Amino acid sequence: MEFRTVDDLKKYLEKLEKCRHHPEDYIFGIEIEGALVDKEGKPLSVKEIIPQLNRIYQDFDFGGEAGACQLEIRSPPRSFSPEMLREKEEYLMDAIEDIVEIAEKVHKTEAIFLLLGANPHPEVLSDKWISDSERARKMAEWRSQFPDIRIANRIIRPEHIALAIQSIHIHIQGKGPQDVADKFNRLLYMIPEHIALAANSPVIGGEVVDYAEARLLLYEMADGGNAGLPKLKKYPIDFIGYGEYVASFKPILAKTLTEMIKERHEDNRIRFEIPFRVENRVCATQCTIRENMALIEYIIGRLKYAQRWSRQAFPSLKEIEINRIEAIKNSIRGKFIWGGKSVEAKEYLLSSIEKAEKGIRAFNIRPRYLHILKRRVEKRKTSADIVKRWFRRGDSEEERIAYLVNRIWEHTRKNKCII
Repeated sequence: MEFRTVDDLKKYLEKLEKCRHHPEDYIFGIEIEGALVDKEGKPLSVKEIIPQLNRIYQDFDFGGEAGACQLEIRSPPRSFSPEMLREKEEYLMDAIEDIVEIAEKVHKTEAIFLLLGANPHPEVLSDKWISDSERARKMAEWRSQFPDIRIANRIIRPEHIALAIQSIHIHIQGKGPQDVADKFNRLLYMIPEHIALAANSPVIGGEVVDYAEARLLLYEMADGGNAGLPKLKKYPIDFIGYGEYVASFKPILAKTLTEMIKERHEDNRIRFEIPFRVENRVCATQCTIRENMALIEYIIGRLKYAQRWSRQAFPSLKEIEINRIEAIKNSIRGKFIWGGKSVEAKEYLLSSIEKAEKGIRAFNIRPRYLHILKRRVEKRKTSADIVKRWFRRGDSEEERIAYLVNRIWEHTRKNKCII
């Protein structure tokens, strides 16, 4: 169902209040984006691969993205449980094997499915790799109006940024409109911790940047303000408040409120599709499937804890913005500001992981993957640190890129955590 205007949304919510309707809570789905490359890190097209994958799999849906070398794996909504996460882990590992096997037959070369927040090869940053779809072409044309973006020693056109960044999106269904709005509000103040834990994008287009998670800032610059932290003046207290916020922006291509939300490439957003759900978009795709599962488990457990036990006042949106930039720059080694007081990111994140563990146990299950993130925090090291170190191997740009993507691929195919 599509809502064309805020009035359509209001009318639907009025009808919903008159009938007993109790959607199941914490039904979740995921989207994982990766880039298809060869052994040298050069991009490969996914156009011929996607139809073959969709014929093979019933439990996943495969699609393209802004970049012609990008492949998105989407899972259908399922009830949260450790068994479901383990099952997704196994299915995704099988999918990766099939992606590479099919790609090698199509392209007649060794292939890698690169799970990284940013693509390190500069070749992807060109018009050649804009996906051959109407939406991708129109969005690239729209982005082309913005100024060039400088990354270290390279100038990049804004329409090319989306071709080289990958993320993991988590959709979580709520008990109803008001509960979904509450989930959105709580996920807002968790944005800095999600960025800090997931950082792995310090190399893009052959350049090393000083940020642990360059992807977010680059996309924000490339998307004309449509990306990044939601541009809210206050927390949307109810569902309609978020609808009015979205409707306050001039659409790019959208003709309905539902489509306008898809054009807001912000860290978190509410999806006005039935059933209603919140979408977390802030985390970079992790290099192994186990690490991606750890982020999913953390986000769901942390949110469950916040909804069930937290009584603290929501922090100011300005503090979230300050901490978001700190997480982008320094990840786990930074300092957060909450309530006007400074706290070490490591200390804050260890406390947050404990809350996530308690949240997972509220489902009457034991955490399966959270120890992966806890190990990162205790060592004060994320994938971004490893990626930077690996990228220094080699005398030329070509050698450094090839070494990096092959080391990542070694961990991906063995499902062996980077840290």
